Amino acid sequence: MNRGIELRHLTYFACLAEELHFGRAADRLGMAQAPLSQQIRQLEERMGVRLFDRTTRRVKLTAAGEILLRHARDVLSGLDRAISHTRAISGEHVGHLVVGGVHLALSQFLPAIIRAFRQDYPAVSVDVVPLTTAEQLKTLDTGGINVAFIRPTTAAGFMQMERLSSEGFVAVLPRTHPLAAKPDLSLRDFSGQPFIGYAPILGASYSNLVLEAFRQAGVRPMVVQDASHTLSIVTLAAAGVGLGIVPSWVAHMPLPELAYRPLDDLPQAVELAIAWPAGETSPAVLDFVRISRLVAAQRRAN
Repeated sequence: MNRGIELRHLTYFACLAEELHFGRAADRLGMAQAPLSQQIRQLEERMGVRLFDRTTRRVKLTAAGEILLRHARDVLSGLDRAISHTRAISGEHVGHLVVGGVHLALSQFLPAIIRAFRQDYPAVSVDVVPLTTAEQLKTLDTGGINVAFIRPTTAAGFMQMERLSSEGFVAVLPRTHPLAAKPDLSLRDFSGQPFIGYAPILGASYSNLVLEAFRQAGVRPMVVQDASHTLSIVTLAAAGVGLGIVPSWVAHMPLPELAYRPLDDLPQAVELAIAWPAGETSPAVLDFVRISRLVAAQRRAN
């Protein structure tokens, strides 16, 4: 007997179990922290077990919570597929979607998302357009794309937005550089080394974040060149111009001339969000968003 446990309880529980942070989970769910906390307490009361260990510093799954998370994912995934298959059989999913994306989305997320989407909706063609966040926002507003994979930005009335992932940074350096022999690096290792930075205008957020991290570490990098794009920094590092600091997704693109090393000094500040038109009613678009959310959750779990 489920003692009044509802699907919303599992949805809230799974989100909190993935984030392990009430604030981030509430943001993902589009609700305040207090109602989320209340729903989790209600779920624990109805199950008669404690699912999370909570302190002022952290939230952690209990052994019972880990078991429930596995079952909750199965239930929620099964429901998603049931809805998708039902719509597909009804003939609603016929047409064409245009999806925009920054490089992280194109290389790391969209292949799996499109593969999963096409399994259920082979009659819907998906066109992928590489665009910057600014270009996507403009194009989404005018109807040129149906779904955008962007860097999180301020809310806009023409769209709905949800954060999908966050990751940190890695050091990128020539494979022949002496520091490449170290298994990981710290910001202090950059002292006195030629450094390739982000251009302060085109790469403002990364530029400010990296420079502030250097300042807090008491390191003054020897900047030899600024680059306007992450892949530009990678190319210049491969050419031996200097060392760089780039989002960790770049490490999935191995180049024989380069070494990538973890950098734990920097925060998990590289975020990806999905955006779609406000008030969207197209089943194809809404299902694409739902599958994107599911693939992102699976990627976090792995």
